[in-house]
Amino acid sequence: MNTSIGNRGFIKGFFLLALFVGMSFLLISFGKPYYRYNTLRSRTKDILMMELGNVQAIKEKIMSEAAELHVPLEEENITVTRQGDLGKVIRVKATWSETVNFWDYYQKRLDFEIDEEY
Repeated sequence: MNTSIGNRGFIKGFFLLALFVGMSFLLISFGKPYYRYNTLRSRTKDILMMELGNVQAIKEKIMSEAAELHVPLEEENITVTRQGDLGKVIRVKATWSETVNFWDYYQKRLDFEIDEEY
């Protein structure tokens, strides 16, 4: 009978599978940096709620969390300051960049910023 229908079905299936794999890789590649950003931001809020008191201790705790999450945060890119009338408000600002690389064909730089206070 007609065997070309079977060949078309194989090519269509292979194309859809390749498209699915490519889209999955794309979503995972972009998802990792945003996941790390949201996780570090959440942990920063938790650290501020612990009220460690010492600005340097807060900074060290955030840096250790960033290292655990593999966030490329440098110590000079994070500031922890006391604000308010009695210095009870603590503000954390941090910035970093990550580059998403698609097989050396396309690169996209993502800039992240955390600005939290408690």
